Amino acid sequence: MNSTPIYTNILIRVPNWLGDSMMATPVVSAVRKAFPQSSITILSKPNMAPCWRGFSELREVLVIEKGLGGTIRTIREIKKRKFDVALTLPTSFSSAFLLFAADIPVRVGWGGEGRELFLSNVIPAPVPRQKHLVWEYLELVRQGLGRPLIQKTVKLAFPIDSKSKKEAQKLLKSLKVNPQWGLVALGPGATYGPAKRWPLGYWKKLIAQMLATRKETLLVLGGPEEKEYLEELWKELLGKQAPRLVSLVGKTSPQTLAAVLDQCKLLITNDTGPMHVAAAVGIPTVAIFGSTSPAWTRPFGLGHEVIYKAVECSPCYQKTCPIGYICLNRITVDEVLKAAHKQLKGGGVKGEKPPKGVLV
Repeated sequence: MNSTPIYTNILIRVPNWLGDSMMATPVVSAVRKAFPQSSITILSKPNMAPCWRGFSELREVLVIEKGLGGTIRTIREIKKRKFDVALTLPTSFSSAFLLFAADIPVRVGWGGEGRELFLSNVIPAPVPRQKHLVWEYLELVRQGLGRPLIQKTVKLAFPIDSKSKKEAQKLLKSLKVNPQWGLVALGPGATYGPAKRWPLGYWKKLIAQMLATRKETLLVLGGPEEKEYLEELWKELLGKQAPRLVSLVGKTSPQTLAAVLDQCKLLITNDTGPMHVAAAVGIPTVAIFGSTSPAWTRPFGLGHEVIYKAVECSPCYQKTCPIGYICLNRITVDEVLKAAHKQLKGGGVKGEKPPKGVLV
């Protein structure tokens, strides 16, 4: 490969999940700085496509259509644009195949699981989960596109458009949320599984103490699939403390969620997608980790507080635990409450300097 390649029409295949998508946002600014005159297009699954449309660095966002017919149409659309290079961030077989089928001459991605068959520039996969995913993505860009990506600081991004801001305001108004003393968001769920969830009993005690010691309104966040799990929480608490405890579970799109979080002082959460959205809009977090590793997927940026009680089997990355979720049960309500009070006195979120050996 030429040591200083010049690419004019770049395609980036982005991740499928909300959290991973947020951690991939620095890739856009890094590629733009490395190739300031190039056209950059995002290729995304439908669920994440709206999250990318606000980035000024992009020419357009292409959506991967569903089904065999949709895949064929997607390949045709990609071919029409005559990209000279494509970068795939997901590690799936299908993401590499799609770029190959679209006849893109330079196809960059991590090797493994047979993807080498469809990639022209195979980058050795990093040692699993040893450094933050943001740095892994940026190192893939550096190695795969053959340009030094020199940046003093790196931060996540999620541009919030006026429509999303209005939708968030309308939602909060419809739920009679009183923002007079500020808002604190809570993320007590996790679709990944119980091994990421701090016990609901602990959340109940935390909420009770927050309501007793603070004046902010508390917003409970979660997706539609978490309604049943969180039902116990709001059956006992929601309504009794209204209007200072409000459920937004199942009521927000990623864009509306970002706009809501942008109005909050703090997010207290398990390791979830909304945790990374908060980091992307510059909102401090108190992040509670169980089976996963903060080293790999902590909220990115300076100004977050991570609570993690590693045990002998940590991090196991399991969805359930056969030995009683010791790592989560060891995290006390007092610890989380203390961290929340500290964060509410803090000074916001800042970008991070690249570690030695990354981006240069």
